[in-house]
Amino acid sequence: MQSLYPILNTLSLLSMTVSSSVAFVHLSMVPSTSSSIHHQTHNSRLLSPSTQSVSLAIATATCQAMHDSPSSTTLSATSNNNNKDNTVQITYPTSEDAASMGIRDWPQQFKSKPWSESISEGQIATRYILNGKGRVTINYFNQFTGEEEWRRDERVYPGTLVEVDGEATLSWVVDDEREGMIVLTPGFEEGGKFALVLGLLIVFCAGLFAGGGGF
Repeated sequence: MQSLYPILNTLSLLSMTVSSSVAFVHLSMVPSTSSSIHHQTHNSRLLSPSTQSVSLAIATATCQAMHDSPSSTTLSATSNNNNKDNTVQITYPTSEDAASMGIRDWPQQFKSKPWSESISEGQIATRYILNGKGRVTINYFNQFTGEEEWRRDERVYPGTLVEVDGEATLSWVVDDEREGMIVLTPGFEEGGKFALVLGLLIVFCAGLFAGGGGF
């Protein structure tokens, strides 16, 4: 609301300026004779509805702008981020936010044992916990200082979204191995892994053909 105060002040001044300008124009166009006094009085009375209309229009526009102006919202309803940079984000999107991001359509993996994964520089890792509970320890480099930092044993449970930007190592532990955890990953990340495997397979096959031709 405080950000709207300058706008309201500007609109108020604009309303006063418009009213004064309209009154001045009407009065200056009427000759200054005794016979025109009645016309001036009559015109000044006619200005009131016009002035009220202008003020009402400005007030209506202001109220509409206040109603339509979006409030500052974040991706998640709650966050436990305690780092100043944005290298690591652990958030808890609402159902509406998750649906708008298409999270439910991401490929899923079932994990029942501890596992680790490495993220290369320039990549972004995104993990969403659909089911199960556990902890994650994130070893990363601060984007401002370049120093190595840790987020140790961060609790994760259904609805947790973990995002890591840049070189990092994620170490996961599952609370209940029988229940396990279902982790969702964006399709483009899985596509990147598939492309890497496919590339290695092509290189391997090319090596076999080259070796066979030599014999």
